[in-house]
Amino acid sequence: MAFNGLVIEEENIKFFFKYDSSTKDKLLHIWVRHLTTIENALDVFFENDNTTWNENHSRFESFSETHGLYWFWLEENKKVMIISCFNV
Repeated sequence: MAFNGLVIEEENIKFFFKYDSSTKDKLLHIWVRHLTTIENALDVFFENDNTTWNENHSRFESFSETHGLYWFWLEENKKVMIISCFNV
């Protein structure tokens, strides 16, 4: 099964962003649901030290002053699946 989304490489890490299934257009889930951007997600990932592991949901949760990010490693230090990015 092919990945239905967009892959961006930044600092030698590939980031996987899913397209939203509620639209026929290829719009990212983070944009359709939360009006956030790839740049918002990458900023939270790289520029914060407030990340915790949520055992109940099997994901990392990172927060900046303006955004939250849910994510997990597909391949540690190489590939990241972005679950959601939202305003806080």
